Amino acid sequence: MRPLSASEAISPALDRAKDLLARPFRWRTFFKIAAVAFFAELGGGSFNFSTPGRGGSGAIHALPPAMLAFIVAFAVILGLVFMVISLILFYIGSRLQLVLVELVATRQTFVSPVWRRVSQSTWRWIGLKVLYFLAAILLLGVLALPVIFYFVSHHSLPSFDSFHIAEIILFVAAAIVVVLIIAVTYSLLRDFTLPFIALEDLSISESLRRLLYMLSAEPGAFALFILLRFILIIIFAIAAEVCIAIVVLISLIPFAIVGGGLWIALHNSGTGGTIALIGCAVVAGLIFLAWLAVLGISALGSVYTFSQAYSLYFLGGRYPLLGDLLDRSTPPPSFAYPAGFPPPSYPPPQAGPPAQSS
Repeated sequence: MRPLSASEAISPALDRAKDLLARPFRWRTFFKIAAVAFFAELGGGSFNFSTPGRGGSGAIHALPPAMLAFIVAFAVILGLVFMVISLILFYIGSRLQLVLVELVATRQTFVSPVWRRVSQSTWRWIGLKVLYFLAAILLLGVLALPVIFYFVSHHSLPSFDSFHIAEIILFVAAAIVVVLIIAVTYSLLRDFTLPFIALEDLSISESLRRLLYMLSAEPGAFALFILLRFILIIIFAIAAEVCIAIVVLISLIPFAIVGGGLWIALHNSGTGGTIALIGCAVVAGLIFLAWLAVLGISALGSVYTFSQAYSLYFLGGRYPLLGDLLDRSTPPPSFAYPAGFPPPSYPPPQAGPPAQSS
């Protein structure tokens, strides 16, 4: 497979996403692949934890000590439960990232065999991400020290009038640059180090060495890929959200018709009718929420599947093993065969060993 530029990799990536998700279209296969891509993207990164506000601090201090101790213990237990759940999701998402690479590279749709095969590689990939997150936190801490010293030297936060516009612009620009560096670096690790771990189970050091070699050989090509990938994901994500909104609006029509009919039939039926109406509303709400989840996973999972295919096709010409997998799993074009003679299914059956003459 020859090396493709960032623009040349778009078309085969779209074809690979279509082949994997919808050629032929089977709802179960489509949703399975989309769910793998969705949860790989959702759970494979970092998690943000929200903390309760301080608006009710006075009321909390007015509580009896026993009640306050109970609230604190409950908050600690709840925080630990959320932390455990987040770590579990982080592991599952990281493992699904490895699974998605092989599914897209080989165009297979069986998740379980790949899930079992990447069990050992998952910890190596998690270790690389943890090292990266620690390095990013250290970088943020080092860059934040001058800002902290500046505010400490002024003893208090300066007013806007005394705060120079140039300093505001400098702080904002520095923050944007740092965030972009962190995001681009993680994108490089995600797109061009993960395949080495997924397909060859390479060590972290060897995977990083290959990444640095490719970056030093073609810095402009990789920079263009990162920029173009960012633009494409934004465009496709907006298109996916528009499609979700349209489908949701259309889906509300039968819910409104059924709900209106139930309201007309039950709202004057006494207590029993009111209870039945509330029960139907709860069930309909749960069904609608499940439908929204299915729509979100299907639409965004399709976008993430294309994103994975796009990075693999860009890398394929620079990584012979991946390029061979992509070429061998690409079906031949149907127009190359006359009508009535469909192309052979891929992969072709492997020939067995020659029979031994007795």
